[in-house]
Amino acid sequence: MFANIIFFITASFGFLVIAKLFGINTQQEHSLINKYLFIIIAANAVRFLFHGISIIFPEIYITKFTKILDIGAVMLMPCFYLYFYNIIYEDKFEPKNLLHFLVPFLLGCIFIMAYFVESFKIDLVQKLFFSVSIILYLMYAIFMFLLLYKNVWNRKAEIKVVQKQNNVIKNWTIFLYVCLVMLLLIVIIKSLIFKNPTFSDNYLWISSIVWMSLFLKLILSPEILYGYNFLNKTIKTEAKDLFLNNVWLIEGNAIPIIIGREKILAPKIKLQLMEYLHQIEELSFHNQAFRNPDYGLNDMALALNIPVSHINFIFKYHCSESFSDFKKIVRIHDASQLLENGYLNNHKVETLATHVGFASYNTFIIAFKSITGVTTQEYLKRI
Repeated sequence: MFANIIFFITASFGFLVIAKLFGINTQQEHSLINKYLFIIIAANAVRFLFHGISIIFPEIYITKFTKILDIGAVMLMPCFYLYFYNIIYEDKFEPKNLLHFLVPFLLGCIFIMAYFVESFKIDLVQKLFFSVSIILYLMYAIFMFLLLYKNVWNRKAEIKVVQKQNNVIKNWTIFLYVCLVMLLLIVIIKSLIFKNPTFSDNYLWISSIVWMSLFLKLILSPEILYGYNFLNKTIKTEAKDLFLNNVWLIEGNAIPIIIGREKILAPKIKLQLMEYLHQIEELSFHNQAFRNPDYGLNDMALALNIPVSHINFIFKYHCSESFSDFKKIVRIHDASQLLENGYLNNHKVETLATHVGFASYNTFIIAFKSITGVTTQEYLKRI
């Protein structure tokens, strides 16, 4: 009874995450959602749902179907690897990705055929399936560790909003990787306790709890559903909301207001804050104002016909970035747009750097890698 409750709770959380994914897709770019994560969630939600049903209604006799779902779980390890890879490189689907599923697919087919044909060699097939599966899990666990350690857990950034985004993804991938290791250990321990670990449902509820925690994490922290390039993608999304809503501080202030004249100014700014922010973003992302390397707060105030004291106040108290870092974000977005439009077909990277407003090539390269996570050449390969 206890296991059954755990199965249904886990399945419910899984379907809730799926519903959340569909809800996000109606408001954001569809490409923001990692497809491999969707497959992982859906497969396990269905798996634990049918395990729960098989306990409540044994007369339905869906045991063989639940076994197929359990066997099919071996296909999820390549999904996890491709999920991590897709977070880092955001590559489009390529047929070669299917090669990751070749061995697990053949392994599952052999096991299912032996199981349904009731071959006398079922014990041998089961041992082979389990042994190869463990080796496969261990291989992918090593591959994933090396991939994450190099590209995620030690990722550097100088922009605060990018640092925050990096930390969110770092903490999530560590959490997910630890859960995967725990699931692997559960399978190995079960093999030492039970003679037929792949057929045994004993203690499956322990694995179910691990999955439940993963689903709950996704429900409570939807920001981890996106990738590293979320900042640029959000800017390019045509929406009524602010593009950089994770940069602007609508409620509260970045630092306490202690200067008398700024305390007097605060209520006035508050009344017009949203209008100001939309004007600033319109100027920043659609008028190419920051291509001027000497562009400053006074220039922005003049262009928007807003008192410079108001502009100063906004970047001091309602922006998580300094004006200098804000300019970097805008200029790198400008550069990424030019790259996508083939700017490097007729120009060099050095020309691109000065064209978007950077004083030097080195400053541009550092800022581009910090914000997008890749070099300009890697960015071109991505698109």
